[in-house]
Amino acid sequence: MKYDDLVEELGEFGPYQRRIFFLSCLPAIVAGIQTLIPVFILAVPDHRCAIPSMENDTYAIQNAAHRFLLNETLGIDASYGASNGWGSGECRVHVGSTELNSTHHSANTTEECHRWVYDKSVFHSTFVTQENLVCNDKSLRSHANMIYMGGVLVGSMILGVFSDRFGRKISIFLSLFINSVSSIAIAFSPNFICFCVLRFFTGISDIGLYICAFVLAMELVGRRYRAQCGVAISYFYCLGLLVLDAAAYGIRDWVILQLVLSCCSVLLFPLWWMFPESPRWLISKGRIPEARVILEKIAQVNQTKLPEDIGDVRDVPKQQGRLLDMCSHSVMVLRAIVIFINWAVVTLLYYGITLNVGSLGGDIYLNFAVSAVVEALGYAAASFTLPRWGRKRFYCFSMIVGSLACLSFVVPAFLEVKDEWISLLLSNIGKLGAAGSYTTIFVFSAELFPTSLRNSVIGTSSMIGRVGGMTAPYIADLGVLVGGSFGSSLPFIVFGASGLLSGVLALTLPETLNQTLPETIQEALDFGRKKVGLEIEIKSEKTESSLL
Repeated sequence: MKYDDLVEELGEFGPYQRRIFFLSCLPAIVAGIQTLIPVFILAVPDHRCAIPSMENDTYAIQNAAHRFLLNETLGIDASYGASNGWGSGECRVHVGSTELNSTHHSANTTEECHRWVYDKSVFHSTFVTQENLVCNDKSLRSHANMIYMGGVLVGSMILGVFSDRFGRKISIFLSLFINSVSSIAIAFSPNFICFCVLRFFTGISDIGLYICAFVLAMELVGRRYRAQCGVAISYFYCLGLLVLDAAAYGIRDWVILQLVLSCCSVLLFPLWWMFPESPRWLISKGRIPEARVILEKIAQVNQTKLPEDIGDVRDVPKQQGRLLDMCSHSVMVLRAIVIFINWAVVTLLYYGITLNVGSLGGDIYLNFAVSAVVEALGYAAASFTLPRWGRKRFYCFSMIVGSLACLSFVVPAFLEVKDEWISLLLSNIGKLGAAGSYTTIFVFSAELFPTSLRNSVIGTSSMIGRVGGMTAPYIADLGVLVGGSFGSSLPFIVFGASGLLSGVLALTLPETLNQTLPETIQEALDFGRKKVGLEIEIKSEKTESSLL
């Protein structure tokens, strides 16, 4: 008897599975919070150089004397700077007299400033204001986000192997322990290096929490419910984003915000006594008595009956293959290249647009909340549309529409139109497309390749996707580095151009809806060849296939 057949007898999504599935979704809330908390704790408020001779300088203009000193020191009218930006006054001060009885200053001589004052109307403090990560150090913000994504990459490799060897449950709570310790310690980071090291470990634990809990839930439910459950866990990730936004709105100090939200992971430790180990994993390891105890519990809660002999239950055998096995088949190689490119770009698009929400103008808290709701709508659209439109059509539609919305940022930038609602609308259309594409690429990739190569291709694709995620912070921060109306639109132009290219490339892939999954490379070569259109058709491969 196969394990999936046993689950059908016990109830594919009975009361027991529903309860454990709900509990398994809670770590996704923590992962969502810690993944995107940099939007707030690494935010860059409006700032300018502090007046060298004034120890109690503030960003807000205090009085006429303060205004005069600002004009003299920064070489720009204080009223204009406060409403339109300080330009060079953000990083340089004029060298010369700043006494109140001065009537002029040395307009052509400036020097870098070493103290800054920040606008506290939106953020009371952020890690950026604490460590002065502005001017020459403004790229460090991108480095911090990249290092976190590097942790996600490492975590996806290490904790996946750890989970397969030592079990799902212990992997979840190991990730939870690392997450709790590292995220709490971040609030006490004395410098930038310590902050980045701790964020690296948070990245490792975040992906471990999400993936290991996801796998545990999927191994408990029946095959008919896996697709719906796979999308449903994404809604809890979006719920985490809304929790983050609400907390950030009420707590404007980054240290307190980090500490309060880190408590979310601590609150999950009692789940140890509620989570079972995966019976599927236990059976695969030959630990039948332990699996029987859990399966009997499932049968009792679901009011079904467990078969007497489960010793012959086995998981579906997996053919092992290597990526090199497909290198002699140009069709397979080209499909793999297209999939790898799309994984990198869709991950870049998703994280880049999300991290860039702070540069859209307007209320950052409202922008972030709208972005989280739009992301949930993207997942819902994928869940509803994939069984009807198919994987290829929906994926390409989402990528191309989202990318065109991002490219449209060039229009208001060229026309110098500064309407925050236009930016918000275009950004969220891009986010809607990115979310729909992101959840579709998992399904699409798995269905394109034969069983013997499926795990290898998905694993490699995920790693390449993380590399795209590591580049996202640098592109998202192009607006901070370049500045101006064009600078604020530049990240979206890069996202749009990349997404449009990958979306067009995906048109060359065959549709997989209602198709039997290929078991061998030969079946994969024949997969979709009868389709007409933009799919890959290589005559030499047909000849080669007939000779095999």
